[in-house]
Amino acid sequence: MHTRETLLDILPKVKERLLDYLFMPYWKIRVGKIGKNSRIKRGVKIIGNAHRIKIGNNFKIWHRCFISIGDGNISFGNNGLLGVDAYINASKGNITIGNNVAIAPKVQIFSVSHHYESGKNVTECYRIKDVVIEDNVLIGAGAIILPGVVIGTGAVVAAGSVVNKNVPSMHIVGGIPASLIKKRII
Repeated sequence: MHTRETLLDILPKVKERLLDYLFMPYWKIRVGKIGKNSRIKRGVKIIGNAHRIKIGNNFKIWHRCFISIGDGNISFGNNGLLGVDAYINASKGNITIGNNVAIAPKVQIFSVSHHYESGKNVTECYRIKDVVIEDNVLIGAGAIILPGVVIGTGAVVAAGSVVNKNVPSMHIVGGIPASLIKKRII
C-alpha cells in the first residue's frame, strides 16, 4: 500500500532542513571539526570544550543529545548517527566512534564513571578508560557502554544492554551485563 505525501507532510521536513542550514555556522564555530553533510539538530546540548569534538562526513546528531566533554576527546566517524536523547560523557578519557555506526536513541556512553574501592569514599574513586566503537556497529536503544570497552567491527549490541567488557568483532551481545548471544553470519 502506497501513501502519498501531502503538503502537510512535506512542510515540517522543509522547516527542519532549513533550520539545520541556519544553525550550521554556529556548530562550525563551536565544534572542533564538522565534516561535509554532517548535521547537529536543534536541542543538542554540549557541556565543556566542544573544540575537543571531531565529526566526520555525513554524521547526524539528532535532537536532545547531551554531550559532556572535559579533558577527553570525542571522535565521530563518517556515515553514522547518534539517536535522539543519547548521552555521551568524555569529561575524562576519550571516546572514538568509527565509520557507519548507528547509535539508537537513549544510548549512554561513558569514558569515566564512579567506581568502588575498598577503604575509599565512593565520591573519590573513578574509573577512567577510553571507549572505542569500531566500524559498522549497531547499538540498540537504551544500551549503556561503560569505560574501557572496545566494541569490535560489525558488532551488534541489543537494546537495553549494559556493556562492561569488550565485544568481539561480528558478535551480537545483549543483557545485563551484556553477554554473547551469537556470532553474526554475513
